[in-house]
Amino acid sequence: MDYRLTEEQEKYVNICAELAEDFATRAEQHDRERSAPEENYEILRQKGFYGIAIPKEYGGLGIGFLGYTACIMQIAQGCAATANSFNMHANATGSILQHPKVPESVKQRVADLALREGKLMCTSVSEPTSSSLLASAYTPSLEARRVNGGHTLHGKKAFCSMVESSDYVYLYAHPEHDPNPQASIGFLVPINKGNVEGVTIHDVWDTHGMRATRSNTVEYDGVFVPDDLILHETDEFLNDFIVRGANWSFGGFAAVYLGIGLGILNFASDFLTNRVAKGYAQSQGYHPDIRRRIGDMASELEAAELQMKHAAWYCDTYGLSVDTFHHFIKAKNTIGQAVANTSRSATIACGAHSLMKNVPLERMIRDAATAPIMPPNVDAAADQAGLLAMGLNPAEALPPLRAAEKLTTPEVME
Repeated sequence: MDYRLTEEQEKYVNICAELAEDFATRAEQHDRERSAPEENYEILRQKGFYGIAIPKEYGGLGIGFLGYTACIMQIAQGCAATANSFNMHANATGSILQHPKVPESVKQRVADLALREGKLMCTSVSEPTSSSLLASAYTPSLEARRVNGGHTLHGKKAFCSMVESSDYVYLYAHPEHDPNPQASIGFLVPINKGNVEGVTIHDVWDTHGMRATRSNTVEYDGVFVPDDLILHETDEFLNDFIVRGANWSFGGFAAVYLGIGLGILNFASDFLTNRVAKGYAQSQGYHPDIRRRIGDMASELEAAELQMKHAAWYCDTYGLSVDTFHHFIKAKNTIGQAVANTSRSATIACGAHSLMKNVPLERMIRDAATAPIMPPNVDAAADQAGLLAMGLNPAEALPPLRAAEKLTTPEVME
């Protein structure tokens, strides 16, 4: 195992570290106004990062998933909302370009849209009734109806980050009248920042953290998608998108939250080594309770980072498989727990002075709040990791809740 980055990967990581410093200067304003960081997306385009998840043979950066995670972790330390939303562009392009059933001509068209035309894309999987605890809740209920020359879409998608800034949306819809709940069609939907007939964006995103991701609800009422923007069809959505595409379906998000955790640790370390209480000659960093908290945070986050690097390296080295999914699901669980613990310890260690609205830690802690919640949440991740660690078949596990009569319980994994 070798987690060292190549010179080329290091170059892009260093650029992202510089961008993070710039993004940080606007992060507080975008958070307060819950406004999209449009200028950050444009800078990322100018720097060539619309191709960060695209292999070199299609014209992209070709830095692999290990290179991607190292880059997005840097961006997250400057503006977590920018990292979390731009991850959706990487998710869309990366998922499509690695999928074995997407035709080569379609892959090249997607790459050209991003690289030559500078089109921003987002991924939209969640729906209003989705649950980060229940994988089967992610089977699409958005309906695709066959019409002459393509399909029309009917229904809603929720938590659609960056949708108002995007030119295209990568999503899955259920074919009309198909009795299999996992039957799905992948589409690249021209959305033109929401200015398309049949698309309504509901501004519901007024949240505790990640406010600038603008993860609003999108309603599709007959929007037309031509045949040439069909990506592929599947009869097993959960296996196809979540298990076989674990790096993009949740691995990228895990790296974002790990970056936030490292940002919190860096802030707390700097804050406490420079803060001196009245009547004392040493900084508060020398206090034994502070030393222990920083030590715990550093230890947990380093373990989480090594798990993330291992999962990314394994994916780049061996490709997509159930084993790869297992590595990512363990990393997701560890990161969720570590970031939650880091947020709590940093709050206690740094005290009330660090929680003012004009201090970055306050925003980072709010942004980190969803680290254990982001799908699959830590309970669901631990459940899947435990089943696979014991060599059990998740499809044979009893359903956690009684299914509605009209639905069949889908297999989570082969």
